[in-house]
Amino acid sequence: MELLLVLFLITVSAAYISMPLLRGARNETDSVAIRLEEAGARKQAALGALVDIENERLIGKLSPTDFDLLRDEYEAEALAALKELDAIEQGDAIDDELEAEIAAIRARMECPECGGLRVPGEACSKCGYES
Repeated sequence: MELLLVLFLITVSAAYISMPLLRGARNETDSVAIRLEEAGARKQAALGALVDIENERLIGKLSPTDFDLLRDEYEAEALAALKELDAIEQGDAIDDELEAEIAAIRARMECPECGGLRVPGEACSKCGYES
């Protein structure tokens, strides 16, 4: 009976550990797209709520005090969503700049004869080319 329990626990543990492998790696661009979509949805919801409370104030359903409180809350939500959208987009720009810098460094390290990577100023370990 103890052996069956141990085998069961090992099987459950192996299944739990292997789940990320079976699911596959998450793509970073998918994560960014999801974050952009969520922030955009929050912004749209806050802006829609602002329009709704304005209409409710105009027809007399909201007092001026309630309107001011709700307006401040929804404006803060919209602003936070806009700031998040900007941060995500700036993060992409920074990533692009880093990728370009890495590509430039790799190009300087590439051997003009064989294309292998080498330390600038030293002979290529593949073909012996010296600059």
